[in-house]
Amino acid sequence: MELTPRLALAAELCRGCRSVIDVGCDHAYLCLTLAERGAERAYASDIRPGPLAAARAHIRACGMEDRVQAVLCPGLEAFGPEDADTIVICGMGGEMIASILEKAPWTREGRHRLVLQPMTCGDRLRKWLREAGYAIEQEVLAREGRRLYTLLQARGNGAGDSCGGENFYLFTQKLTEDPLFPSFVGQQREKYQKARAGKALAGLDTSYEDAVLRRLEEFCHGA
Repeated sequence: MELTPRLALAAELCRGCRSVIDVGCDHAYLCLTLAERGAERAYASDIRPGPLAAARAHIRACGMEDRVQAVLCPGLEAFGPEDADTIVICGMGGEMIASILEKAPWTREGRHRLVLQPMTCGDRLRKWLREAGYAIEQEVLAREGRRLYTLLQARGNGAGDSCGGENFYLFTQKLTEDPLFPSFVGQQREKYQKARAGKALAGLDTSYEDAVLRRLEEFCHGA
Protein backbone atom coordinates (compact mmCIF):
# COMPACT_ATOMS: atom_id res chain seq x y z
CA MET A 1 0.00 0.00 0.00
CA GLU A 2 1.52 3.32 -1.08
CA LEU A 3 1.54 5.99 1.61
CA THR A 4 2.00 9.72 1.20
CA PRO A 5 5.49 10.94 2.23
CA ARG A 6 4.01 12.23 5.49
CA LEU A 7 2.39 8.93 6.44
CA ALA A 8 5.38 6.95 5.16
CA LEU A 9 7.58 8.84 7.61
CA ALA A 10 5.05 8.27 10.39
CA ALA A 11 5.22 4.55 9.61
CA GLU A 12 9.02 4.68 9.90
CA LEU A 13 8.74 6.30 13.33
CA CYS A 14 6.45 3.41 14.34
CA ARG A 15 9.03 0.81 13.29
CA GLY A 16 8.95 -2.29 15.49
CA CYS A 17 5.60 -1.56 17.12
CA ARG A 18 3.57 -4.57 18.22
CA SER A 19 0.29 -2.74 18.80
CA VAL A 20 -0.76 0.72 17.62
CA ILE A 21 -3.63 3.17 17.91
CA ASP A 22 -4.01 5.63 15.03
CA VAL A 23 -6.20 8.53 16.16
CA GLY A 24 -7.88 10.22 13.22
CA CYS A 25 -7.11 7.24 10.99
CA ASP A 26 -9.00 8.49 7.94
CA HIS A 27 -8.93 5.43 5.61
CA ALA A 28 -6.78 3.20 7.87
CA TYR A 29 -3.87 3.16 5.41
CA LEU A 30 -1.30 3.59 8.17
CA CYS A 31 -2.75 0.82 10.34
CA LEU A 32 -2.92 -1.57 7.39
CA THR A 33 0.69 -0.81 6.46
CA LEU A 34 1.89 -1.40 10.02
CA ALA A 35 -0.06 -4.67 10.20
CA GLU A 36 1.54 -5.76 6.93
CA ARG A 37 4.94 -4.96 8.49
CA GLY A 38 4.32 -7.12 11.53
CA ALA A 39 2.17 -5.25 14.04
CA GLU A 40 0.01 -7.77 15.88
CA ARG A 41 -2.86 -5.38 16.57
CA ALA A 42 -3.82 -2.00 15.10
CA TYR A 43 -6.76 0.21 16.05
CA ALA A 44 -7.94 2.66 13.38
CA SER A 45 -9.82 5.29 15.35
CA ASP A 46 -11.85 8.25 14.11
CA ILE A 47 -14.57 10.51 15.45
CA ARG A 48 -16.33 10.69 12.07
CA PRO A 49 -18.54 7.82 10.87
CA GLY A 50 -17.87 8.49 7.15
CA PRO A 51 -14.08 8.03 7.18
CA LEU A 52 -14.46 5.11 9.59
CA ALA A 53 -16.81 3.37 7.14
CA ALA A 54 -14.16 3.81 4.45
CA ALA A 55 -11.56 2.44 6.88
CA ARG A 56 -13.68 -0.66 7.53
CA ALA A 57 -14.07 -1.21 3.78
CA HIS A 58 -10.30 -1.02 3.26
CA ILE A 59 -9.69 -3.37 6.17
CA ARG A 60 -12.10 -5.93 4.69
CA ALA A 61 -10.58 -5.55 1.22
CA CYS A 62 -7.14 -6.32 2.65
CA GLY A 63 -8.43 -9.29 4.66
CA MET A 64 -7.05 -7.76 7.86
CA GLU A 65 -10.11 -7.92 10.11
CA ASP A 66 -8.27 -10.19 12.54
CA ARG A 67 -5.49 -7.62 13.14
CA VAL A 68 -6.94 -4.19 12.34
CA GLN A 69 -10.04 -2.92 14.12
CA ALA A 70 -11.96 0.28 13.32
CA VAL A 71 -13.11 2.18 16.42
CA LEU A 72 -15.51 5.14 16.50
CA CYS A 73 -14.52 7.46 19.35
CA PRO A 74 -13.16 10.92 20.13
CA GLY A 75 -9.41 10.96 20.73
CA LEU A 76 -8.26 8.14 23.02
CA GLU A 77 -11.47 7.87 25.02
CA ALA A 78 -12.13 4.23 24.04
CA PHE A 79 -8.62 3.07 24.93
CA GLY A 80 -6.40 2.38 27.92
CA PRO A 81 -2.70 1.89 28.52
CA GLU A 82 -2.76 -1.84 27.73
CA ASP A 83 -4.21 -1.43 24.25
CA ALA A 84 -1.06 -0.34 22.44
CA ASP A 85 2.63 0.39 22.74
CA THR A 86 2.50 3.12 20.05
CA ILE A 87 0.02 5.96 19.57
CA VAL A 88 -0.18 7.96 16.35
CA ILE A 89 -1.96 11.32 16.07
CA CYS A 90 -1.39 12.88 12.66
CA GLY A 91 -3.10 15.58 10.63
CA MET A 92 -4.56 17.66 13.48
CA GLY A 93 -3.75 21.03 14.97
CA GLY A 94 -1.11 21.05 17.68
CA GLU A 95 -3.56 22.29 20.31
CA MET A 96 -5.99 19.48 19.46
CA ILE A 97 -3.20 16.89 19.78
CA ALA A 98 -2.26 18.33 23.18
CA SER A 99 -5.91 18.21 24.27
CA ILE A 100 -6.21 14.52 23.29
CA LEU A 101 -3.08 13.61 25.25
CA GLU A 102 -4.14 15.69 28.24
CA LYS A 103 -7.39 13.69 28.45
CA ALA A 104 -5.38 10.44 28.46
CA PRO A 105 -2.95 10.97 31.38
CA TRP A 106 -1.71 7.37 31.08
CA THR A 107 0.25 8.49 28.01
CA ARG A 108 2.59 10.34 30.41
CA GLU A 109 3.80 7.17 32.11
CA GLY A 110 6.58 6.58 29.59
CA ARG A 111 5.31 3.20 28.38
CA HIS A 112 4.06 4.44 25.02
CA ARG A 113 5.80 5.79 21.96
CA LEU A 114 3.92 8.82 20.58
CA VAL A 115 4.12 9.77 16.91
CA LEU A 116 2.64 13.23 16.42
CA GLN A 117 2.22 15.33 13.30
CA PRO A 118 0.74 18.79 13.91
CA MET A 119 -0.75 20.59 10.91
CA THR A 120 -0.73 23.90 12.77
CA CYS A 121 0.52 25.32 16.10
CA GLY A 122 3.54 23.01 16.28
CA ASP A 123 5.20 25.54 18.60
CA ARG A 124 2.35 25.30 21.09
CA LEU A 125 2.44 21.50 20.96
CA ARG A 126 6.21 21.41 21.66
CA LYS A 127 5.79 23.84 24.55
CA TRP A 128 2.92 21.80 26.00
CA LEU A 129 4.83 18.53 25.69
CA ARG A 130 7.85 19.97 27.47
CA GLU A 131 5.82 21.50 30.27
CA ALA A 132 3.67 18.36 30.69
CA GLY A 133 6.73 16.12 31.12
CA TYR A 134 7.01 14.45 27.71
CA ALA A 135 10.41 14.03 26.07
CA ILE A 136 10.67 14.75 22.36
CA GLU A 137 13.02 11.98 21.26
CA GLN A 138 13.04 12.69 17.53
CA GLU A 139 11.77 15.29 15.09
CA VAL A 140 11.92 14.95 11.31
CA LEU A 141 10.50 16.57 8.19
CA ALA A 142 8.43 15.21 5.32
CA ARG A 143 7.90 17.09 2.06
CA GLU A 144 4.71 16.89 0.02
CA GLY A 145 4.86 19.26 -2.91
CA ARG A 146 5.94 22.62 -1.56
CA ARG A 147 4.73 21.94 1.97
CA LEU A 148 6.90 20.61 4.77
CA TYR A 149 5.42 18.65 7.68
CA THR A 150 7.11 18.11 11.03
CA LEU A 151 6.72 14.75 12.77
CA LEU A 152 7.61 14.28 16.42
CA GLN A 153 8.40 11.08 18.28
CA ALA A 154 7.81 11.63 21.98
CA ARG A 155 7.49 9.69 25.22
CA GLY A 156 6.11 10.51 28.64
CA ASN A 157 8.10 10.69 31.86
CA GLY A 158 10.95 12.50 30.18
CA ALA A 159 13.02 15.63 30.63
CA GLY A 160 12.18 16.95 27.19
CA ASP A 161 14.38 18.24 24.39
CA SER A 162 16.22 21.53 24.12
CA CYS A 163 13.31 23.20 22.34
CA GLY A 164 12.71 25.96 24.86
CA GLY A 165 12.53 29.70 24.67
CA GLU A 166 15.76 30.11 22.73
CA ASN A 167 14.04 28.58 19.68
CA PHE A 168 10.55 29.89 20.52
CA TYR A 169 9.40 26.25 20.38
CA LEU A 170 9.50 26.49 16.59
CA PHE A 171 11.67 23.35 16.41
CA THR A 172 13.75 21.03 18.54
CA GLN A 173 17.49 20.68 18.27
CA LYS A 174 16.84 17.28 16.68
CA LEU A 175 15.15 18.95 13.71
CA THR A 176 18.26 20.98 12.91
CA GLU A 177 19.91 17.70 11.84
CA ASP A 178 17.28 17.01 9.17
CA PRO A 179 18.45 17.59 5.55
CA LEU A 180 15.27 19.61 4.92
CA PHE A 181 15.87 21.94 7.87
CA PRO A 182 17.21 24.87 5.76
CA SER A 183 14.00 24.77 3.68
CA PHE A 184 11.95 24.64 6.89
CA VAL A 185 13.75 27.72 8.24
CA GLY A 186 13.10 29.53 4.96
CA GLN A 187 9.39 28.78 5.14
CA GLN A 188 9.23 29.88 8.77
CA ARG A 189 10.96 33.15 7.90
CA GLU A 190 8.40 33.78 5.16
CA LYS A 191 5.56 33.00 7.55
CA TYR A 192 6.78 35.36 10.28
CA GLN A 193 7.68 38.11 7.83
CA LYS A 194 4.07 38.09 6.62
CA ALA A 195 2.81 38.04 10.21
CA ARG A 196 5.06 40.96 11.11
CA ALA A 197 3.95 42.97 8.06
CA GLY A 198 0.31 42.41 8.95
CA LYS A 199 0.81 43.52 12.54
CA ALA A 200 2.84 46.55 11.51
CA LEU A 201 0.13 47.60 9.07
CA ALA A 202 -2.42 47.37 11.89
CA GLY A 203 -0.19 49.34 14.25
CA LEU A 204 0.33 46.36 16.58
CA ASP A 205 3.41 45.37 18.55
CA THR A 206 5.80 43.28 16.42
CA SER A 207 8.43 42.55 19.08
CA TYR A 208 7.69 38.81 19.15
CA GLU A 209 7.92 38.45 15.37
CA ASP A 210 11.11 40.54 15.38
CA ALA A 211 12.69 38.22 17.95
CA VAL A 212 11.63 35.08 16.06
CA LEU A 213 13.01 36.46 12.79
CA ARG A 214 16.32 37.30 14.44
CA ARG A 215 16.60 33.71 15.71
CA LEU A 216 15.73 32.26 12.32
CA GLU A 217 18.28 34.57 10.71
CA GLU A 218 20.93 33.09 12.98
CA PHE A 219 20.17 29.61 11.66
CA CYS A 220 20.28 30.89 8.09
CA HIS A 221 23.84 32.02 8.78
CA GLY A 222 24.99 28.80 10.43
CA ALA A 223 24.03 29.27 14.11
